[in-house]
Amino acid sequence: MRKGQISIYYGTGKGKTCVAVGRGLRAIGEDLRVVMIQFLDYHNSKEITLLKKLEPDFRIFRFEKERSAEELDHADTDHTVHREISSEIRNAFNFAKKIVDTGECEMLMLDGVLECVEKGYLTEAELEEIIEKRPEYMDMILTGTVLPKGLSAKAESIFQIVAEKE
Repeated sequence: MRKGQISIYYGTGKGKTCVAVGRGLRAIGEDLRVVMIQFLDYHNSKEITLLKKLEPDFRIFRFEKERSAEELDHADTDHTVHREISSEIRNAFNFAKKIVDTGECEMLMLDGVLECVEKGYLTEAELEEIIEKRPEYMDMILTGTVLPKGLSAKAESIFQIVAEKE
């Protein structure tokens, strides 16, 4: 039986999602099932269109509704938008827990989930719990800008993505 691993891609540089998608493509090439859940990612609709063509082997889900840059900039002060985003993230995270509970894939990507911890929508303890509950065969990939301290001990591989020149 295969042994899954926890991988984390974080940092301020671009490319974290692309690396995760590349790992997912390699996984479906090995006849593994992949589920990707995107958190706080409002600007990658072209990626989603392409990835939808890979279903049912590579399934992608996004729970947040489309928002303008202005709405996102004011999410911290606009309590209605903040509550909506919080609810959408909670729905996405509950769906991720269901995927873990049912074990319906060999690779689960939580794209942007580290931002949810950074912004206070999820706790580090909640991420640690889902990692602990995953089936042993399941790979889990977490992406975001900041690495919460406690998660580093849970991961087999951690990559910091930093732009040297933009």
